[in-house]
Amino acid sequence: MNFIDIKMHGTTIKIISSQQAKLCTIYKNTRLNLLKTNAAIWFNIMCRIKHLKPNYINIKINGRKPQDKRTTTNAVRYRLNQEIKFLYCKKQNFNQRLYNIHLECAHHCNGMWQHIQNSSDSQVNGLIDKIYQKLDKKLDILTKQTKNMHNTDRSTHTFHSRLINVTNVKFTKEQINTLMLGPNYAVEREPKQYVNELIVDTENAIRRLDPKIQNTFRNLATKQIKHIMIINTHNMLHKTHKHNLNQIRNILQQSYRTLAKADKSKTIVFINKNIKTKSQ
Repeated sequence: MNFIDIKMHGTTIKIISSQQAKLCTIYKNTRLNLLKTNAAIWFNIMCRIKHLKPNYINIKINGRKPQDKRTTTNAVRYRLNQEIKFLYCKKQNFNQRLYNIHLECAHHCNGMWQHIQNSSDSQVNGLIDKIYQKLDKKLDILTKQTKNMHNTDRSTHTFHSRLINVTNVKFTKEQINTLMLGPNYAVEREPKQYVNELIVDTENAIRRLDPKIQNTFRNLATKQIKHIMIINTHNMLHKTHKHNLNQIRNILQQSYRTLAKADKSKTIVFINKNIKTKSQ
């Protein structure tokens, strides 16, 4: 004969029934599995919120470029979402099984089921509390590992200089700041310098439309161009950059120097015109 011990008012009561013992064991294990699944769902959701990668996700993408990091982040997030969906399906299955076994236990325990359930639930809750404590420690460890990884990437990653000067020409701090913006930086022009080009391009585009609607679009374009001329004030910062570029151009012309773009980067190199140097 199998025995189940339950505590009621501080007294241990033994229920002698093998069928009751089996049903209560199934109920206890099912509820324990359900609560473990809930804990796993919580853990994965916290990892997704804190942008952490659990140890069971083994996704590695070579490369340190921003697109490589974005791909890794998206892959980890997708894997987390799939895991959470799977756990929710698993939870639904355990809920259904727990509901059925709960009804069966209540039917066979003859009025003692409430006390048996309280005793079983207290034991399960103690185990679940320990599981949540372990998961909290895992989250702390993953958070520290992620911070250390980011700090290591920042400390070890080196950037190429945007400016290499192999001549004896010296530039001011403002001129160097302008050059550090790179060769692809677009300096804004004043509206009066490009308004004529804008009008010509707009008219060429309008002439490709149906003649019946050309005048309508001409009126709209005229209003928009006038609006640009009225409210578009020239940025003083771009004026400063343009002034610095004019000064640099004069220095290059007077000192017989030139600048070139590196072959494999966006670095600007100052060289002498009469010396052939290999781009870095």
